[in-house]
Amino acid sequence: MAKRSKRKRLTDRLDDVCRKIIRLRDDNRCQKCGKLIKGSDSHASHVVAKGSGASLRRWDLLNLFLACTHCHFQFWHDNPTESGKWFAEKFPAREAYLEIYRYDKPAKISTAEMEILYETLKRKFEELRQECK
Repeated sequence: MAKRSKRKRLTDRLDDVCRKIIRLRDDNRCQKCGKLIKGSDSHASHVVAKGSGASLRRWDLLNLFLACTHCHFQFWHDNPTESGKWFAEKFPAREAYLEIYRYDKPAKISTAEMEILYETLKRKFEELRQECK
């Protein structure tokens, strides 16, 4: 089996810490239906598509929300117009912020920038975890 690159391992760690932060921030509740969710029923969904590869929008916490499997696929992906309106009404400040991503290609980031982002997000996770105790 081929060894995974440092960048791929870092991508996986960033994805993982973002999921943990989103679960804590959103209190393990689907932001659409309010259901308490755990494990594989818990999806960190991107508001603006993350694009391929490593980009800032992939790990921007304001571009993520927690959704159950049903709401993630049956609502968010199957009804883009309605789901976009729902998000804008529920999170108007985040919607306004995300305009920066709407019409541009995802800006790629370097491995060094990914490492800095990972350390920053790890600290954020630890702070949130302490607040939730």
